[in-house]
Amino acid sequence: MQVLGYIAVQPDWPIDVTNAQNKVEGEHKFWVSAYAPSEPSLHTSVRATADALLVDDARIEASLVSSRQLHLSSPSLFIPRCVYTAPSRTVACTQIARGTGVRAFDVTQPGGLIVAGGDDGALDVYETHGTHRVRLEGHIGDITSCVFFPSGQVVLSGATDMQIKIWSACDGTNPVTLVGHTGAITDLCIIGVGKRVVSAAKDGCVKVWECGTSSCLHTYEVSVDAVNAIWYDESALVAACEDGRVVVIDPAEQVVKAVFGKKGEPPMRSVAYDARNRLVIGGRADGVVCVWDMDNPDDMKLSFRRGNASVSVIRLVSQSTEPRICVGTEDGQLYTAALSDPVTVIEDFVAFDVNPISQIRITPSASRPHIWAAAQDSRVCMF
Repeated sequence: MQVLGYIAVQPDWPIDVTNAQNKVEGEHKFWVSAYAPSEPSLHTSVRATADALLVDDARIEASLVSSRQLHLSSPSLFIPRCVYTAPSRTVACTQIARGTGVRAFDVTQPGGLIVAGGDDGALDVYETHGTHRVRLEGHIGDITSCVFFPSGQVVLSGATDMQIKIWSACDGTNPVTLVGHTGAITDLCIIGVGKRVVSAAKDGCVKVWECGTSSCLHTYEVSVDAVNAIWYDESALVAACEDGRVVVIDPAEQVVKAVFGKKGEPPMRSVAYDARNRLVIGGRADGVVCVWDMDNPDDMKLSFRRGNASVSVIRLVSQSTEPRICVGTEDGQLYTAALSDPVTVIEDFVAFDVNPISQIRITPSASRPHIWAAAQDSRVCMF
């Protein structure tokens, strides 16, 4: 397993840089911390001047790329140079209590509306420039998952009340409620244009539903423990299980076709599937990201960790010959990595300090995909 060192930086570092560039009176400093395998952690400060970044400890190197990006590295700790990027847009979800924060969110493609929910049982729809549109009220438990249908006008949500609801994102009405799970809903996926949806829950089941008739078409009893996350592709339905396994179901044949990992290993908390490269990617509670070839379940292709915090979310950024993923962790790390051998971290996204990353979404753009993320505060950030 590859163990990666990394550097953390004060989330509001751009304020100090901007103030220094504008020659605002006073000292403009922000903290950085380096964490390397088998080495004591290193904590120091960076002083921003009008034209440079000066580090108090020579073991860390820093340089400014732009008002939103900097380079950080530590050659002596074998931490290579990486780009650290601040958000280009922040949507304040002011209807969600700051103490509990955004538990789940989604953004329309390519990115005009956001739906977000917390632990008060309600969701809110916002325009991405921040205007609040409508509140969706009806759940009686924490919101755990929400996703827009492809039209961008309808929302699917799940909560700890074991219910799945379909909403109008225009007027907040709730024409359909799907009931059948006996545990809290953990994750949701939409199939195709949205005639069918998939749900996962703490009851260990994955269910396929038909929206038009509000009926459950199939129930997969995947585990005696919770199913924490799912990923749907037309060729595979992939489930991350609390019992330490990733279970792959053939949606056409409705049978389990592969199992990765073993019962009793650290819980799988997140999952992704790269259909082009046939890679199954699981994120564990002990911070390890596991990568398998779909055709070889018994032999792990890659594994790496960056700290010990649970991997809460994994999303595909690119399915090229060198696949890239975006990883979010329970201690606030958010980064993209190339699944090469060795694994290479491409970019760190800085906004959330040590708040757990609750969700990541990817939307297309002309230059590169936009990465949207939320943690347990009241913001959704775009990078």
